[in-house]
Amino acid sequence: MAAGQRLNARYLRYSANKTQNNFVRLAPIFCFPFSIFEKHIFGPFMPISNKFPEQGEIIIATVKKITQFGAFCSLDEYVGQDAFIHVSEVSPGWVRSVRDYVKEGQKVVALVLRVDTVKQQIDLSLKRLSEAEKKRKMEVHNLDKRALKLLERAALKIGKKAPDTREVIPILKEEYGDLFSVFELASEGEEISSKIPAKWAAALIEIAKIEIKPKFVVQRTVVKIKSYSPNGVEAVQKILKSIEAVSTDKVKLRVLYLGAPNYYLDVTAPDYKTCEKTLAKVQVLLSSASNESTDCQLITDKPK
Repeated sequence: MAAGQRLNARYLRYSANKTQNNFVRLAPIFCFPFSIFEKHIFGPFMPISNKFPEQGEIIIATVKKITQFGAFCSLDEYVGQDAFIHVSEVSPGWVRSVRDYVKEGQKVVALVLRVDTVKQQIDLSLKRLSEAEKKRKMEVHNLDKRALKLLERAALKIGKKAPDTREVIPILKEEYGDLFSVFELASEGEEISSKIPAKWAAALIEIAKIEIKPKFVVQRTVVKIKSYSPNGVEAVQKILKSIEAVSTDKVKLRVLYLGAPNYYLDVTAPDYKTCEKTLAKVQVLLSSASNESTDCQLITDKPK
């Protein structure tokens, strides 16, 4: 090194102690190009992305330091970016101590208030989100983490490494919105995007069928059938079989004997909305089966 020579240097440590005059220690980059030195020496500690979140975005942050004025955080989804939550944005009421609401190391869901890319400053708010919004964001975040792990397993299955998932992640996110939706659809037998290589698609489907169990809900109601015709037993059995025939690949109907003239009807479907639509079909079927000698009802409460 010579006087006046420009050097690439990396910040190592500083002291805020006034007696030490706030000297900053720098480490010279020993004539290596800066990018090469970063990659081989500081590799895992360097930020993966310098992108900034957008104002109004809901993000996940990790609390790093708490002061009387607020909390400093790192952004989980924007590695290398830090943000600040002012004490006035911690809670709607008066905040005596920030530590009453957050702790160091805690993951929080926050709203991006302001982004200054020039000053590299990001301001967050906790109080401007409802508990439902925070819960929903955390659930999506956790599902994304799980999906990424599954994607890495798929990579290993086709002889690739975890970093190689970057070649398909942008494509999948653009088409499906989030990674976990890809595995959910694949577990249900849906075809994976043809925009990714066939070997990737096959691996994703295989992993999805093993790891993702379809979610179902069960709604129970009661069917009441009375028949006064000479062949009443056969008539009732025919109606019960027609009810179970409403079943599809994703919706299953099962009739259980409760005690004449009452029968349990269990509807298993992906969600309650589908259950309600299915029960509406059953109601139409029962209405058409009712006549002078047969009385059919669909009731929600267990008969006394």
